[in-house]
Amino acid sequence: MAVILTVVLVVRPMTQPEAGRPTEAPSSAAAPSLATSASTQPSASESTDSAAPSSTEAAPNPPVPSSPAPSVAIPTIDGPPISVGATPGFVTISPDGRLAYIARRAAGVVTVLDTSINKVVAEVPIPAGPPQFIAFAPDGSRAYVSVYDADLTINAVAVLDTRTTKLLETIPVSKKPYALAVSPDQKFVYVPSHGAADIDIIDIETNTVVQTVPVPPNPHWVAFTPDGKVAYITDHESNVLSVLDTASNTVVQTINVGTSPHSVAVSPDGKQVAVVCFDSNDLYFIDAATNQVEGSVPVGTNPQDVTYAPDGRYVYTANVESGTVSVVDTQTRTVTANIPTDSPTSVAVLPNGRKAYVTNLNAGTLTVLNTAG
Repeated sequence: MAVILTVVLVVRPMTQPEAGRPTEAPSSAAAPSLATSASTQPSASESTDSAAPSSTEAAPNPPVPSSPAPSVAIPTIDGPPISVGATPGFVTISPDGRLAYIARRAAGVVTVLDTSINKVVAEVPIPAGPPQFIAFAPDGSRAYVSVYDADLTINAVAVLDTRTTKLLETIPVSKKPYALAVSPDQKFVYVPSHGAADIDIIDIETNTVVQTVPVPPNPHWVAFTPDGKVAYITDHESNVLSVLDTASNTVVQTINVGTSPHSVAVSPDGKQVAVVCFDSNDLYFIDAATNQVEGSVPVGTNPQDVTYAPDGRYVYTANVESGTVSVVDTQTRTVTANIPTDSPTSVAVLPNGRKAYVTNLNAGTLTVLNTAG
């Protein structure tokens, strides 16, 4: 039986922390992701709604360590929450670990945070509508943002240049685009369209939809295996996880999981898949070699996101209604900690494994966790 620890955390002063082939489009030239400084950098306690990005490039990126730090069973909170402005719904980290991109829904902007100083350095307005989810190209040169509004009259993917934090293009897609992903070969963006029960595949070279793949209703999330041969898709209202063969772009298998699968993640070594189920309040583990369920574990109420530590030892789930982040041991499938936060909706971890960033939707903040020893 899993033992669940409710952890009383000691708040420490803030420190400075450190995949599908419809066409054969060439991959983009490699380029590191670079921040741009806002004309006025807000303090941690200020709202950032009025900040505007400039085109000034930052210094070269620090190297990403080849081996991440070992993750710990009970992370601690690193300082007070960071104010990032209203409705931060989703956060993701650039491949080099230097920047956090935050989709702020109702605010209509993507906020850029420098993770070395934990300060907002830029904001990118998304004129098309509310930004929902973000995925980086593997080389960090582009960020792709899914956009839809409450009436579903706006359904698009915005393309951002991460060197200049400028909006490059807006691509129309099917209804209610959710948590998209870029193929490891950096040729395509797979966009789950919740309202259309399909995956729109965008050719990165032309920024056009080149194929639409039907899947069970209603796809929420896409995650690739490291080799890009398989994409896993959570089908929210079908209570299954779809297994998509990217060579043929066909669903080759569906895996029964809990009620309302919301988010899916693949372990760094590609051997395991984790799925959180929003309405059954649990986390499923799947063997990627056999696509068989290994087991499940209860987590907090209404988990919306699941993220692996870079070393693969633990996963983190954002449980929005219970206001916690659950830490789950991937080997024993037990909860090792429940960390209190305010309305958490997503978790992103630095590539070096030392810090995790949690979006607090209602509070307009990020909580930073120390995730390594």
